[in-house]
Amino acid sequence: ILTSIVSLLIAMPIGVLSAMRQDTWVDYLFRTVSIAGLAMPTFWTGTLIILALVILFNWMPPLGAAGLFEDPQTNLQQLVWPSVALGYYLSAIVSRMVRSQMLEVLREDYIRTARAKGLRERVVVYRHALKNAILPVVTIVGIQLTILLGGAVIIETVFVLPGMGANLVDAIFHRDYTMVQAVLLLFAVIVLVSNLLLDIMYGWLNPRIRYQ
Repeated sequence: ILTSIVSLLIAMPIGVLSAMRQDTWVDYLFRTVSIAGLAMPTFWTGTLIILALVILFNWMPPLGAAGLFEDPQTNLQQLVWPSVALGYYLSAIVSRMVRSQMLEVLREDYIRTARAKGLRERVVVYRHALKNAILPVVTIVGIQLTILLGGAVIIETVFVLPGMGANLVDAIFHRDYTMVQAVLLLFAVIVLVSNLLLDIMYGWLNPRIRYQ
């Protein structure tokens, strides 16, 4: 959940600003950042984050897992950096989709009409354009859930987090086939439930879908 939030917080502003500043240095900079996020694997990004924290700030994030209700501050410190590593990778794809959809929507007639009515640019972009461009982005976010589950297997090993991904790796090494099947079944259930929630969200974002 935290990774999805981080990826959207990174991707949405980058995609919108890239579309609004098309073919300017801002657009080129954000597109370069997105391509870099796609090019670097999550374990490499996680390693760079740990090195940067140690070398630049002389601080090592606590490893392991603290209880959310027992020690919420330590729990957040342990989860935020793995979420940033995974979220940066996922945001690269989402930001490019947001940019593409925004460029398409900003050329529509109703956007031109909204501007002609004298609405502020912020209202035109966020209330009219972004709302209509968000539906394909939601689809991409749902598809990326499978990538997120696969990336968690690696990133939990890098940050020594005893999650389902690390449990799956440990079960594979020990040939515990029952545990492997159980974790994979749980992953499958998570993907199915998430796709169901996405279908419900489609109807909320676009009321026309409810009547089809």
